[in-house]
Amino acid sequence: MKKLVIAALVSAVLIGVLASFTSLDWTRVGGSLLHLDPTLAAAAFGVYALSFAGRGLRLAILLPGAGSRLHMASIATRHIFLAVVLPARTGEASLPVLLSVECGRPLEEGVSMLALQRVLDLACVAFFLVAGVLLSGAGADATAILPRAATVLALLVAGVLLLRPVCTRLAGLSGSTRRPVAFLGRAARHVAALGWRQLLLATATSLATWLCTYAACWLLLLSLATPAALGDAVRVSFPVSLIGTTGLHLSAVLPVSPLAGVGTWELGWVAGYRLAGLTEDAALASAIVSHALILGFIVLLGGVAWLIRPAR
Repeated sequence: MKKLVIAALVSAVLIGVLASFTSLDWTRVGGSLLHLDPTLAAAAFGVYALSFAGRGLRLAILLPGAGSRLHMASIATRHIFLAVVLPARTGEASLPVLLSVECGRPLEEGVSMLALQRVLDLACVAFFLVAGVLLSGAGADATAILPRAATVLALLVAGVLLLRPVCTRLAGLSGSTRRPVAFLGRAARHVAALGWRQLLLATATSLATWLCTYAACWLLLLSLATPAALGDAVRVSFPVSLIGTTGLHLSAVLPVSPLAGVGTWELGWVAGYRLAGLTEDAALASAIVSHALILGFIVLLGGVAWLIRPAR
């Protein structure tokens, strides 16, 4: 309970500081909700749901025989729900636990698959940031980050390519008498056992999944873009939105997250969309509304995932 209170206070402080620095007009937040385009919001939800189906498919590719694709989608969705809702990223531990309890897979395999998926996720985010800068013709501030983003992307791609050889060497640690070292060796052994075809399919599925995630955020932004709410300046192109939304996704990898990501979501969104050319108050207003809507999507999808989980 104490941790939840602290996380809620951190969220409130972060929102307050952001609102102060951006001179947020709170009527813009209410106006954005009042003038929300329901058709675009519904389309955003549909595309966002596809991203969770993609996560389930990726899990099924990496863990053949663990369960049906529907079951894997249920596990992946519940994992994201818990990772988002619980503070300090504690919900990340739910993936290996769910795979162990519901599929009988060893914990070290679940941990190794979680780590591999996070590497693939970061590579996809870097890829779409580079694509956004190259395709959008963004301003000098966004263009300046291109060399660093390209370097990070290259390092992550190299990491994926070297993953199997490195893990093959680390697998020898599984016989160690020290439990943490032996656990690391067993986890590495599971990654080393993956085939190149599995890794290629998992990478392609990750790119498609993240494309859906970026598209959902863009559609939500468009659903708020009315002159009565945030103004025509929010009508950004999809390539520009790749730059803006990347700030949000990078904030999600912070090891310490407030309750439901409130505060860090807005911080990442504002940082990204300031690079994309939005004014500070428009960026924060859209961040608050989009966060509320996406959180609602996650809660709804998470609830459905709990309902469709197979009986134990």
